[in-house]
Amino acid sequence: MSSFRDAASFLTRVPLHRTATAGEAVIAPDMSAAVPWFAAVGLLLGLIQGGVYVGLSEIATPTVAAAVSAALLGQITGAFHHDGLADMADAFGGGWTQEQRLEILKDSRLGTYGVTALIFVIMV
Repeated sequence: MSSFRDAASFLTRVPLHRTATAGEAVIAPDMSAAVPWFAAVGLLLGLIQGGVYVGLSEIATPTVAAAVSAALLGQITGAFHHDGLADMADAFGGGWTQEQRLEILKDSRLGTYGVTALIFVIMV
């Protein structure tokens, strides 16, 4: 079950990993053992988001329920995938050579192509 905790800690902002006490060394988790659990973590996140949507749909409009459930998922995951999408869009849109694309991927700033990709994804 520690592999599931490692996967959930990697894919979300939920601190499920064991923290070290004073004087104890922290050992990095073996992520290769956690990879098979990524789909299960994704399913759990989808069930949480779906549950929030269904629950809010009873008391709010579907648009509000969708917006709140999407925002909640972004908060739980730390917008991990949104960041990757924006970086990829900036690299492919702004780089003409492989070296330029790799340099753009290393840059933490958000560019025009990244913003545009995020707007399109959020609108859908």
